[in-house]
Amino acid sequence: MIAPALAFDEQNRAEGLAARAAEIADTPGHPSAGSLHHYQQCARAAFETAAAHAIQPDEGWRA
Repeated sequence: MIAPALAFDEQNRAEGLAARAAEIADTPGHPSAGSLHHYQQCARAAFETAAAHAIQPDEGWRA
């Protein structure tokens, strides 16, 4: 199954991108400040891909 492996890789990529975006946002005059929105959008897309390919729990536990 490639989906769980993809979800794991995308989760790690998303966390790295989010950390980089936070670093850029927290540093006044950061050289990559103009690209901050790209980092944020890529992190969001990676989190969405990870969620879409993760194994979801069975709904039976809510009953």
